[in-house]
Amino acid sequence: MLHLTNGDCAVPALRAAGVEGEILPWSEVLHDGPVPALEPDALRALRARFLDDENGVLERRDERLAAAIAAGEPLMLWFEADLFDLLLIVQILERSPPQAPARIMLVGQDMWRSVTEVEPGELRALGREAPAVTPEQRALAAAAWAAFTSETPRAMEPLAAGTPTLPAIGHALRRLLEELPWIGSGLGRTERQLLEPLVDGARTREEAFRAAVAAEERPFLGDASAWAALDRLAPLLDGGRVNARGTAVLEGREEWEPVAERWIGGTRLPPGRSPWHWDPGALRVTG
Repeated sequence: MLHLTNGDCAVPALRAAGVEGEILPWSEVLHDGPVPALEPDALRALRARFLDDENGVLERRDERLAAAIAAGEPLMLWFEADLFDLLLIVQILERSPPQAPARIMLVGQDMWRSVTEVEPGELRALGREAPAVTPEQRALAAAAWAAFTSETPRAMEPLAAGTPTLPAIGHALRRLLEELPWIGSGLGRTERQLLEPLVDGARTREEAFRAAVAAEERPFLGDASAWAALDRLAPLLDGGRVNARGTAVLEGREEWEPVAERWIGGTRLPPGRSPWHWDPGALRVTG
């Protein structure tokens, strides 16, 4: 059996729970950078360039999964119910054919917690009880991946409204749509959550990062993503504090128009005013 999880930090917890055999961390920040609708090899090459993957981590990861699928090796997915992990789950299931045996253990669906916060005995029991991935869940993963990699964020809207087959997927896509520039300010949710603490007294970007994480229902943000966002927002900051322009943007008196492109899955947000916005009142995409 091949065990897949969301990163190296989860491996000690799985070993403590008695997981034997190979554990393959499927680590990739899919909510950052371009993820257009390409075949796996072409997508891997694009993502490797974006992530500076000079050591071939993505290639070895993909090859190991492909070998397991070809050999009929059972898959066990150990993940968490947040945006980071759900995009990984969707990617893995979209690549696995209907006949591939797979089970899934998803922590934190009802009450948020990470794999590393679960006691070894409970984690062991959850693994034993992990249900098999159903055909309906595989179909949902394929639909979610197609929507995520679409050129338009509107493709995610129907799924973001709810996915009863695996509710966490719908929750994740809804959270991803909140990363679009919001009507009025032009800031995505993460950008706002990083700037507001700097107005409220945070003195360092580390403090702003911790506050942004605390504002999430299901935390997913890594520090590298936070630093990239703050670097992108540099024109709204002076000496680590929000400047007059930043205040105007936060208050919706001016719309933020970044000078660099940004991607949400397969949707490119060009420099300047975004062609797509999120309406937090109506909970829908505009543009």
